[in-house]
Amino acid sequence: MMEKWDLYTKYRERTGLEHTRGEEIPSGYYHLAVHVWIKNSRGEYVIARRAADRPTYPLKWECPGGSVLFGESSVEGAIREVKEEVGIDLSADKGTLVFSKIRNSFDGKTFNDLMDVWLFSYDGELTFDAATTDESSDCKWMTEEEIKSLYDAGEFVETLDYFFCAFETEEKDYSSIIGKTVSGTIDRPSGSRHPKHPDMVYPLNYGYIPGITAGDGDEQDVYVFGTDGPITEFTGKVIAVYHRFNDVEDKWIVSLDGEDVSDERILGDISFQEQFFYGKLFR
Repeated sequence: MMEKWDLYTKYRERTGLEHTRGEEIPSGYYHLAVHVWIKNSRGEYVIARRAADRPTYPLKWECPGGSVLFGESSVEGAIREVKEEVGIDLSADKGTLVFSKIRNSFDGKTFNDLMDVWLFSYDGELTFDAATTDESSDCKWMTEEEIKSLYDAGEFVETLDYFFCAFETEEKDYSSIIGKTVSGTIDRPSGSRHPKHPDMVYPLNYGYIPGITAGDGDEQDVYVFGTDGPITEFTGKVIAVYHRFNDVEDKWIVSLDGEDVSDERILGDISFQEQFFYGKLFR
């Protein structure tokens, strides 16, 4: 039986279109994928080994996950994938969405997906014998150090490298930033091209705030919402902060008119650049 997926816009809107796994995803559309990390009270994670006949990354270790089926929600897909691959029955109320990422094409790979990363708490036994597919050949509890050893040895799926930066224990507090009125300069207006990567076109205005130093030592960068056309300067309210897990700087989200912008709209519009990083939107 062929696997069917929902197709979404980059703003996470279901289009009502059905897609068959293995076929090329039409330009401008995305499917929903989940990565599921399962952690016990000892700080160990459930890690599975891919079967030898898997078309990609055979015999490498990974967290459970896969594509969400047509009509499923993200959490429903996560729970189903875990049951299929490692035989564990998870409860939705034990799961937390760590972050979401829009992936297009980069590093020679084409994804065209909306990737949701889930973290579930679970202190039960491993029930690998109850797996309903043969996608995995083994399953173990592993510490972060053991996972890092596998990764360093090239035995862990490389696209899961965010594990080593995204599971931060310290909660970020941007209360002193969000709500501030700021002014600045637009050096990369909407419609312009990145100075070093000309294939990258800015779909919105991108600039900086003079006098505020970011983590990289340069002036604080901002994505500006509230106008469709290019501008040279801005004054607006900070409505959110995009925190990069694997970089030293954050990006401030500014609304010119002070009105709110949905998470889906922000993540969709900044994905042209943020797909190259791992991060999370904070309000």
